[in-house]
Amino acid sequence: MSLQPEYVQQLHQLLQQSNVPDTAAVRAATDALQSKYLKDPNCIPALFEIMSTSPDLAVRQLASVELRKRLAKSGGKQWTKQAVQVREGIKSRLLELVVAEQSALVRNAIARVIAEIAKRELPAGTWQQLLPFLFQAASSPTASHRQVSIFVFFIVLETFVDGEESLEKYLPQIMSVFSKSLQDPESLEVRVTTVRALGKVAENLDVDATADLALVQSAIPLMVQVLDQTLKEADGEGVRHCLDVFESLCMLESPIISNHVADLIQFFLANGANKELEDDHRIMCYNSLIWLSQYKKSKIQSLNLARPMLEHLMPVVVEEDSEDPDEDSPSRLALRVIDGLATELPPSHVFPPLMEQMQKYMNNQDPHHRKAAMMAFAVAVEGCSEYIRPHMNELWPFVEGGLRDNELVVRKAACITVGCLCECLDTECAERHATLLPLIMDLINNNDTQKNACTALDALLEVMGDSIAQYLPAIMERLSSLLDTAPVAVKATVTGAIGSAAHASKEQFLPYFAHTMQRMQPHLSLTEEGDEQDLRGVTLDTIGTFAEAVGKENFRPYFSNMMNLAYEGVSLDSPRLRECSFIFFSVMCRVFGEEFSQFLPVVVPKLLESFKQSEHLPVPGASGDGVMSGQGVGTNDNGDLVLAGGSGGADGEGGEEDFIDLDEVFENLQNVNTAVGVEKAVAADALGEIFMHTKAGFTPFLESSVEELINLLSHYYQGIRKSAVTALIIFINTLNEMSDPKEWQPGHNSSIPLPEPVAKLAEVVIPSIIEAWQDEDDQMTQIEICQQLAECLNKNGPQILKGEAERTCALVADILDQKSACQIDTEAREEDAQGVEDISEYESVLISSSTDLVGAMANVYAHDFVEPLRQLLPKITKYYSPSRSSSDRATAVGSMGEIITGMKAAITPFTNDILSVLSRGLQDEDTGIRSNAAFASGVLIEHSQSDLTPHFQALLGAIRPMFELSKSDKEDDQRASDNACGCLSRMIVKSQASVPLDQAIPVLISALPLKKDAAEWSPVLVCFMGLVQANNEIALQQIDTILAIMKHALQLEGDDAIGSILRGQVVTFISAINSSAPEKIAAAGLQPFLV
Repeated sequence: MSLQPEYVQQLHQLLQQSNVPDTAAVRAATDALQSKYLKDPNCIPALFEIMSTSPDLAVRQLASVELRKRLAKSGGKQWTKQAVQVREGIKSRLLELVVAEQSALVRNAIARVIAEIAKRELPAGTWQQLLPFLFQAASSPTASHRQVSIFVFFIVLETFVDGEESLEKYLPQIMSVFSKSLQDPESLEVRVTTVRALGKVAENLDVDATADLALVQSAIPLMVQVLDQTLKEADGEGVRHCLDVFESLCMLESPIISNHVADLIQFFLANGANKELEDDHRIMCYNSLIWLSQYKKSKIQSLNLARPMLEHLMPVVVEEDSEDPDEDSPSRLALRVIDGLATELPPSHVFPPLMEQMQKYMNNQDPHHRKAAMMAFAVAVEGCSEYIRPHMNELWPFVEGGLRDNELVVRKAACITVGCLCECLDTECAERHATLLPLIMDLINNNDTQKNACTALDALLEVMGDSIAQYLPAIMERLSSLLDTAPVAVKATVTGAIGSAAHASKEQFLPYFAHTMQRMQPHLSLTEEGDEQDLRGVTLDTIGTFAEAVGKENFRPYFSNMMNLAYEGVSLDSPRLRECSFIFFSVMCRVFGEEFSQFLPVVVPKLLESFKQSEHLPVPGASGDGVMSGQGVGTNDNGDLVLAGGSGGADGEGGEEDFIDLDEVFENLQNVNTAVGVEKAVAADALGEIFMHTKAGFTPFLESSVEELINLLSHYYQGIRKSAVTALIIFINTLNEMSDPKEWQPGHNSSIPLPEPVAKLAEVVIPSIIEAWQDEDDQMTQIEICQQLAECLNKNGPQILKGEAERTCALVADILDQKSACQIDTEAREEDAQGVEDISEYESVLISSSTDLVGAMANVYAHDFVEPLRQLLPKITKYYSPSRSSSDRATAVGSMGEIITGMKAAITPFTNDILSVLSRGLQDEDTGIRSNAAFASGVLIEHSQSDLTPHFQALLGAIRPMFELSKSDKEDDQRASDNACGCLSRMIVKSQASVPLDQAIPVLISALPLKKDAAEWSPVLVCFMGLVQANNEIALQQIDTILAIMKHALQLEGDDAIGSILRGQVVTFISAINSSAPEKIAAAGLQPFLV
C-alpha cells in the first residue's frame, strides 16, 4: 500500500491527541480529523496501517473504531473506492493481525472491522478466505485464537441477517464449531461468546426450518451451563450477555426454548434465591423470569408452573430491603415477578396458590414473613382484582391484622396493601372506611409509621366520597398540624392526603381552604433536588385539587399567583416539577374553562417543547424524541441512519455531523430517563385537556400540536403512545363540537358530512392511529385505542372512520382471536386456534374494549354493518362459555345489547344466533350477566323483525326471579331488576296478547320505580301509556299507581332525567288523561307538568 508516510504520521498524531486529558486539544484534534482526514478515502488504508503498527494501544483501539465507522458510513462507499489490491491486502493482513493482537479490547475492535468488511464482501463472494480462517481458528490450541474466531463469528452473523448470503449452507459446520466452543475447556469468554453467537443464529432461523431449529434447541442445556458458570465465577459481563440471549430467545416466534421453559424457570428461581451470588446477578435472574412470564405465559399456564414459582419466590420476599425505595433488591424483584405472574396469567392460576402462601406466611412468628405476605398480596391485586372482589370479606381480616401487627415492618407493608386495594377495589375499600380509617389514623400518630400511613390515608380518602364528612374535622386537625412539624418527606405524603380529603369532601372543604393554602404556599418556593422538590410538586398537585373542590370563584384570588409559580416550576431542571406543572395547567383549564385561554401563548409552547427532550444520553444527530427512525432522524439512500434534513455532502455522502453510529445509539439508549418519558405523556394529556376546555383559544396551536402528537404515536414508551392517542381523539371530538355539526345519520354513505375542518383533521389523525395500532404491542395502549375510537364514532358518526372501517374491523378481529400484536404468545399451540379460554384480567379488558368498538360501529353503520358482523359475531359469542370467566361472559352478553341497539332492525338475520347466547345468559350464576341478558333480550324483541313471541313464555320464566331483587340494597341486584322491567315492558309493547298481563302488570309495578338503569324508563313508560290507551282493564285498575310512577319519572334530574322526547310523550299522555279525569291528575300531583 503506497501511502505518504507524512499523511499516516499526521493522522497518528491526531489520534494520539484525541486521547489526551485536555478538552481544547481533543476538540482541535477532532475538528482536524473530521475536516481534513476522515472524509478522504485514503484514511481507510491509513487507519489500517496505524491499527496494524502503532505501539500505542489506545491509538490502535481508536484507529480500529474509526476504521469501522468509515467502512459503515454511506453504504461502504469509502471501502469500494479503494483499489482492488488495497482491499485484498487489507483483508489478507486483517486475518493475520486479529490473531496476533495481544489486547482483547483491540482484538474485538478488529473483529468488528472484519465484520463490517464481510458485510460487503461475503454476499459478493469476494472473501473466500474468511470462513475457512474462522473454522481453523476455532480449533486452535491457543485460547485467544479460539476467542477471536467465535467473536468474529458472532459479529459476522449479523451479515447473514442483513445480507444476501444464506445461513443454511454453513449452519451445520457453524453449529459443529459452536458445540465444541460451548464446552471450551480453557476460556469462559469463548463459551460466553458462543452463547451470544447462537443467539444470532436463532434470530435468523425460519419458523419452518425444523432441522435447523432442532440443532439450536439441542444447544440450550449447554448454554444454560455456560450461564451457570458465569454466575459461579461472578462474571458480571458474562452473566449479562448470556441473559440478554435468553431474553431475546423468549421473544422469537420460533420455539427455540419451548421444551426448556420449565428448566429455565427452575434455574432462574434457584439462582435468584441463591444468597451466595451477588445481588446484581440474582436481580438479573429475576428480570429474566419476568420476560419468561410475559412471552411464555401459555407454556407456564399449560404446565401449571405458577404455584411452584410462587413457592420459590415467597422466601426471597422475606429478605430485608434497603431503606431507599428506588434501589433494586432480590426481594423487590421477586415481588415484580409475582406482579408479572398476576398480570400475565389468569388469576385462577395465581391467586389461589398465592393465598395459601399468604396464610402460611401471615401465621409465621417472624415479622418479615408476615411482611412478605402483605407485600405479595399488594402486588397481586392489580392483576387479580376482579377475581379477588367477591372474596374481600374473607380477606379484610388479613389486611386489618397487618395494620394492627405489633411489628413495624408488617404495619408498613399493610399500609402499602391498603393503597393498592384502594386503587383497584375502590368500592370495597370505601365500604370498609369505618374500620380502616381509625386504624390508619392511629398509625399516623406514630412517627415510625407516619409516612406509610399518610400514603394509605391518601388512597382511602380518594375513594371515600361523601362518607368523609363525619371524619373531616378530625382528619384536617391532625394533618394540618403535621404540615408544620413533620419531616419534609412526610410532609409530601401529608400534603397528598389533604388533597384527597379535598377531593372527597368537595365544597365541604371550604372552611379549611384558606388557612391550608397559607400553610402550603411556602412549599412552592423549595428548589433543592430530592425531598424538597417532591414536596413542591405534591403541593402544586394538591392545590389544583383544592381548586376543583372549592370552585373557581373561591380559588380566583390565588389563580394568577399560582399560575406564575407553576410556570416557574417548568423552568427548573426537574421532569417531576414540569410534570406537576402540566397537571396543574390541565386542572386550571378544567376549573376556569375558556378563561384559561389568556395563558395559552405561554403554556402551550412549553408543552410542545417537552416533546423535544431526550430520554437518553445524546445520540449524534438524534433529536431526542426517542424514535430513532422518526422525528429528527431518518435514513439516506444507503440505509444509514442520518439526521433528517442534514446538510449532506459531495457524492451523495452526508456531512460528517449527519451520520449516526449505531453502536453509539445502542450504548446511549441504555441510559433512559423514565421521568422525562412520564413528563411527555403528561404533556400530551394536558394538550387534550386544554383544547377541550379552552376551545377557540387553542386553535392557533392546533396544527403544531397535532403534528407533534402524531410523531409520538411511534414513541418507544407506551405511556406516551397511549396519551397521544387520547389527546388526538379529544382534538377531533372538541373540534367537531365547536363546529356546530348536524346530527349524523348511520351508514357508510351518510348524507351528513363532517364539518370540513373536522374532516381534514380526521383524515390526518385516524389513519395514523390505525397504522400505529397494527404494531402496538402494549395492551393498555390497545385498550385506549379501542375505547377512544368507540367514543369518537358514537359522538361524531360514521364519517370519522372514512376509508379505515375495513382495517378497523380486521384489527378488532385480531383482538377477538387473541392474535393482535400485544397478545402474541410464541407458545400458543396450533390446536388453540380459538384462543386460550382462561386469560389474564388485562386481556379480558382488551377483549371487552374491542367489543365496545364493535358496538360503536354497529351504532354508526347500522344496516351497513351486516356483513362485517357476520365475521365478528362468532368471535364474540365464543366468549360466552362455561369455562370462561364471569367478566368474559359479561362482555359477550353485554356486547349483544349494544350491537342490537345500534343496528335496530338490521339485527334480524342474527336473531337466532344471539337468542341462543342470551337464553344461556339468562340462566347464568352471575347476577350482572343475567342483567345484561335481560336488557339484550328486551332490545332484541323490540328491534328484530323475527317473530319471537313463541319464546315469550320461557323468557318470562327466566326473568321472573329478577323482579324480586328490586328490594335488595346491592347495585347489581337493583340493575338486574331494572333490566327485567325493561325487558318485560318491551315484550308487552311488542305483543300484549302474548303476555299474561294479569300477572305481568302487578309484577312490573311491584319492581318500580327504577333504581339504577334510568335508560329503562323509556320502555316502561311507553308500555304503560300503550296499555292505558288500549283501555287494558288491569292497567286501568292500576291507573293511580301508574300516574304516581310517571310523576316520579318526570321529577328525575341530572343523569337520571328522562329524555326530552319521552318527557313530551308523557306530558301529552297525562294532559289527555286530565281532559277526561282531572281528579286523577290532581290526586297524583301531576298538575305542574301539564301543558
